[in-house]
Amino acid sequence: MMYDILDDKTMDFLRDRFGIIGESELMREVILKLLKVAPTDLTVLITGETGTGKEVFAHALHGLSERNSQAFVSVNCGAIPETLLESELFGHEKGAFTGAVEQRKGFFEVAHKGTILLDEIGEMPIATQVKLLRILESGEFSRIGSSEVHKVNVRVIAATNRDLNYEIRNGRFRQDLYFRLNSFQLHLPSLRKHKEDIPLLAEYYASRIAKKNRVSYKGYTDEALDFLETHSWPGNIRELRNVIESVSTLEHGRIIDRIMLQKQIGEQDGLHASIPNEHAIILSSHAQQSNFPQESDIVFRTLLEMKNELIEIKRALAAIFEKTAQLEMQAQRAAEQSITEYPVITNNALPYPDEFSQDIHFNLEEMEKQLIQSALTKYAGNRRMAAKVLGISERTLYRKITDYQLSDSAS
Repeated sequence: MMYDILDDKTMDFLRDRFGIIGESELMREVILKLLKVAPTDLTVLITGETGTGKEVFAHALHGLSERNSQAFVSVNCGAIPETLLESELFGHEKGAFTGAVEQRKGFFEVAHKGTILLDEIGEMPIATQVKLLRILESGEFSRIGSSEVHKVNVRVIAATNRDLNYEIRNGRFRQDLYFRLNSFQLHLPSLRKHKEDIPLLAEYYASRIAKKNRVSYKGYTDEALDFLETHSWPGNIRELRNVIESVSTLEHGRIIDRIMLQKQIGEQDGLHASIPNEHAIILSSHAQQSNFPQESDIVFRTLLEMKNELIEIKRALAAIFEKTAQLEMQAQRAAEQSITEYPVITNNALPYPDEFSQDIHFNLEEMEKQLIQSALTKYAGNRRMAAKVLGISERTLYRKITDYQLSDSAS
């Protein structure tokens, strides 16, 4: 369906479904473009300052398309170390690099038939840009460590707060990739360019948080709304939303006045003044990466591995607890059966069968040791099969074998 005008019903739908709000002429033009391009498969580049709502519009592009029943995957290209980004996007094979203990699908495979948002695309390294260009042109890619070609059907949305033409002139962004991404561009204006939308946005965020907190919404004083419209909002809509939600939560449904807003904005400004600005952080990050190209990646990868191991340990412990409970129930049933079969008590002891003469309350560590040894014995020392049945990784199993001094050969 093509849109030439925006009626109230459409605007209400966009507000309720995606949180897109704007009655100003500037925003209505952007929204019309959104509605026209969303049903297509065109690659879309969303530009605009930080906090203007780029991810919100990306969700709307997916939600208004025929792909809306498939996956929507959002990737922040600036938050993933350079050496890991390619692996995260395209996947890797087992053993492709240190720490690649298993095959892994990349974000593009996960988003097959759906939509992928490449946020902060201006942060993507040149080497990764080459592979991205290939997948945009042909849908083909290869996992790291493999020559096998895979093909996916993914709609790509890119977003950036950088001037990509400036990045191209300085050799940090490929011009051919820019042309491919820029099939259709949505530029989101800064909030200071459509201040007439501020009262609508403020009403929306305040009423939403009041409903969430189950308090009545009493609105704003005229002075409060005047103050909101005169503030510069360097953080754009995101800053406005944070201020309104904080005030609405702290004031417990009271009518919002100018003093409340000034206090909240003052506290946020004080916080911002105590930390480096975003540009300084980016420069610092690049400087650290250039001086220490590997250390930060090693730390990042180690943290990921630690997280995975913790998950595996939790699963193993849960399995152990479940097994312990089952054994205790079996022992209790056997004990009850033994009492029935051997009702005569001699020397204050029940003549239980030999297998139930020992204490049924096993030490957790001993229980884990016995389960691991049983699995190794059952699978004739095959560590991969033993780890699979125990629900832990082979690495964790190796460590447990060493810790408990177990034999991994069949007995």
